[in-house]
Amino acid sequence: MRIWLTLGFATMYVPVWAAMPAAEQNALVKRYCGVCHTDAAMNGGLSLQHYDAAKRDPTLAAMILSKLDAGAMGAAGNGIPDRAAQEAWLASTKEQAAGAEEWFVSREDGLVSASIVREVPSRRPDVKQRPIYRVKLTCNTVSGVGQMQLTWSPQPQTGRTMTASVDRNAPVEYNMEGKESMGNGATVQSGHASVLLSDIAKLSFPNHSLIVRELFDGETVEFPFSALDQKTRTELRSCF
Repeated sequence: MRIWLTLGFATMYVPVWAAMPAAEQNALVKRYCGVCHTDAAMNGGLSLQHYDAAKRDPTLAAMILSKLDAGAMGAAGNGIPDRAAQEAWLASTKEQAAGAEEWFVSREDGLVSASIVREVPSRRPDVKQRPIYRVKLTCNTVSGVGQMQLTWSPQPQTGRTMTASVDRNAPVEYNMEGKESMGNGATVQSGHASVLLSDIAKLSFPNHSLIVRELFDGETVEFPFSALDQKTRTELRSCF
């Protein structure tokens, strides 16, 4: 159950997660995640260097949960938390991820962002975890610079040609090559888990839908831009 506290006469509400306080989550993310997912490295398209569990973002929580479920706790080489801490961390992150399949909109310091998550069927019958895709758009309303980023979890990908189509127009191909290194300086490398769709030529801002195909064999995922409110669409479109 989610509990909300009101501090004085403030108009902002700070969520308190039942299983683990935000400060404890932040310490765990800093130690086990933020050392690799830095601002500079952006491994998997995510920076967790300044993560704050007190700031609601269901789609980011869903990405973190997917990676934790896939065993990413020990990827930084710092060991793993004890069992009780693991369970509380997972439970709180799952709670925070509620609503990730609906658009989450944020406005702060001239930056407008909108993100949403979609699941696809498991790629193996013996694995219950369902892969997820996240699309996030940001627009700096002052500079007019925007980005449309696609991220996915838990498996990285490389040596693959995917397609993206806007409003069911002709698909645009993107060749994914190379690997990325861990942000903590380790020599471990993996495929990519993100791509900037805004860098793909001829890909415009969607009015109705964005469809990504063949990032993995036979997979299609559709993001419903028609479900994004008109105000946010207008703000974001100004950057694309």
